[in-house]
Amino acid sequence: MAQNFTLADFHQFDNSTKEALVIFGNDILLVSQYFDKLNFLLASIGVFINAFHIVILSRKSIISNVINVILLGIAISDTMNLSVLAQKLFTLISKTFQDECTLPNSSLVTQLLFYLAVIKDDFRRLSTWLGVLMAALRYLIIKNSLNPNFNFLSKPSSGWNTLAIAFIISTLMSMFYLIRVDLSSEVWVPPETCGYQTNFRILKYSYTSNNLFISGAEIYKTYIVFDGILKIIPAIVLPVLAVLLIRELKIAEVSRKKNSVVSRTANHADSTSKMVIIMTITCIFAEGPMGISFVLEGLVADVPKLRKIVNCLESILFIFVILNATTHFFVCLGVSTPYGKAVKELLGYKESQKPITISPKISSASIVTTRKVDARIDG
Repeated sequence: MAQNFTLADFHQFDNSTKEALVIFGNDILLVSQYFDKLNFLLASIGVFINAFHIVILSRKSIISNVINVILLGIAISDTMNLSVLAQKLFTLISKTFQDECTLPNSSLVTQLLFYLAVIKDDFRRLSTWLGVLMAALRYLIIKNSLNPNFNFLSKPSSGWNTLAIAFIISTLMSMFYLIRVDLSSEVWVPPETCGYQTNFRILKYSYTSNNLFISGAEIYKTYIVFDGILKIIPAIVLPVLAVLLIRELKIAEVSRKKNSVVSRTANHADSTSKMVIIMTITCIFAEGPMGISFVLEGLVADVPKLRKIVNCLESILFIFVILNATTHFFVCLGVSTPYGKAVKELLGYKESQKPITISPKISSASIVTTRKVDARIDG
């Protein structure tokens, strides 16, 4: 069970500040414990929704679009991220039922949990990067729609290349976590009240920063701040891309109205742009608060208990990340007609076809009149 904050945890501050930090810290700690349970439930649901999302995006009729290729990468990243997050939250929840007599994890379990954390960091970063790249690609495609030199951006191969490059760079960054720590152990001796045999002891394993990574508190603090800044950059870039996309979408609509041209291709392009804009906006709300909390974590790195308060705050804010990862399926379903059709086909739902009535000897004037009436009804 998590221990509450005390005045002794904040000995660097004056008494009034200590009291305020203890009250605030304990409140945040209590709320975060409830959010851990809620996030576990939402993350578990999100895994299944994103798994179904991956199945739909993998269909041949859907994957032929460059944006859908990147959406597939985001869905895979979100599924991996939510899976590891659900496992991590389950571990945190289970610890609330443990006491001082609970045996520590073995070396294998400790290493497994560490590598899962590295995987989560990798796919968490990758999902955010792909969201930015998707919005940027869509903007470039619309902006240069009449320029043949940019036609390659619309091809699925551009999406696959983007996924590959982003994955390699993100993985290399996550590999840094592997070289900065070492697996260490210490002898764990249970209290006598636990009832274990006399002289019972076992090794307790954990990961600690090695000398290759950290030689002083300032280096560690600088690294944490820099890492936080990198994570907050998408929250700054995404609003800019959202504004640019909305502007290009309005320009395209005005252009079509002037030319009185409405085609199925144009409507599909608008739907794709709207889908990207919605996902960009939801990503802003998910990444912004988390990025700020990462920067705060770096600023208070030299005060462990303050950093723990920030970590509790991150547990609360992480619900926005989970909701953002889960809503992608519903956004695609509500905005993209081909996606909705693919879902219906997969579920075996067939739309009823209206019977075609053939009327003989229809004059050209009546055809024109009928088209005008249909236009008024549809418009």
